[in-house]
Amino acid sequence: MATRVATLLCVVAAVSLTMSAQTEPVLTSANMPKYPPLACQARVQGIVKLTFALAAHGTEPTNVEVVSGHPALNSAALENVRTWRFDNPSAVERKYETTLEYRLSGRELSGGQTRRLTVTLESFHKMEIVTDVYQPTINY
Repeated sequence: MATRVATLLCVVAAVSLTMSAQTEPVLTSANMPKYPPLACQARVQGIVKLTFALAAHGTEPTNVEVVSGHPALNSAALENVRTWRFDNPSAVERKYETTLEYRLSGRELSGGQTRRLTVTLESFHKMEIVTDVYQPTINY
């Protein structure tokens, strides 16, 4: 009897895990995030945490809000998340959190060089935006 109960609990746990994995939305499109030029020039780096909701079977994020982050980076992160589109199998509205990390590459460019922007997306829960900076102009 105890073996049957244990087996039943394992089956229920496996089914629950499978169902929860199937209800996770999939990011299907998004605009390329931008590193705000003034933040780059001021050498501002940091993490912006945002929350958003997806309606039942909804494809567009709603109620997008910044939870924490540097003011020079917040609006760019907010704008970007609003462009995201999902394939959302969930039958109920759910709230999600995402993190956009803005970093400077450490590579300083002189006037004629082209700046690189690298975006790494682990999932819609974490995105990393890395860019180069121009050497500061020093006037005396």
